[in-house]
Amino acid sequence: MNTTPSAGLSHPLVVAYLDDLDRALQSADQQERVDTIAAVREHLTDALGGNAEATNEQVRAALDELGSVEQIAAEATPAAMTHTSAPPAERIREGGWVAPALLATSIVSLVIPFLGALLAIGCIVTALLLLRSGSPRRPLLHATVAVSVVTLVFTAVLAAGNLAFSTFTTEAPSVSSGSDPLPSVVVTIPSQP
Repeated sequence: MNTTPSAGLSHPLVVAYLDDLDRALQSADQQERVDTIAAVREHLTDALGGNAEATNEQVRAALDELGSVEQIAAEATPAAMTHTSAPPAERIREGGWVAPALLATSIVSLVIPFLGALLAIGCIVTALLLLRSGSPRRPLLHATVAVSVVTLVFTAVLAAGNLAFSTFTTEAPSVSSGSDPLPSVVVTIPSQP
């Protein structure tokens, strides 16, 4: 790496390009930012050959070889993501299949009594997390929440109906299966001496 400053780096177009690149790399990892700017400086030094009298056309050609500042900055690692992979919510959001799968699961949960309630709760939690993370499939996620809420309401009504039915059947008087439908009453008369 050439560490001596080149006269070509003082050209106004180069200075403006390097300033723009430095601003564009503000959110990049600090070490990668330094390395990227050093690599661009080295490339420009080699391309311009230390020529203090480089023409605008020569400088533009060297800058065009590098590409736009935005392209270079887009390839840099963001500072917050250094040495880590993308967070789980980001990986989920990138998969376009998650929202339709959640909606399908919530629809299936409608026809499975009681177990469907557990599926519905899982669908609601996942859909709400995706909505908070800014998923682009918002309409499907809203539909998932709505269908899951209907499943939970249906399950609650079904559970209340079962409870009421079982309470009613245990409190109803039973009829004996004997031949005398009326209970027998025994009356004792005290004897007189």
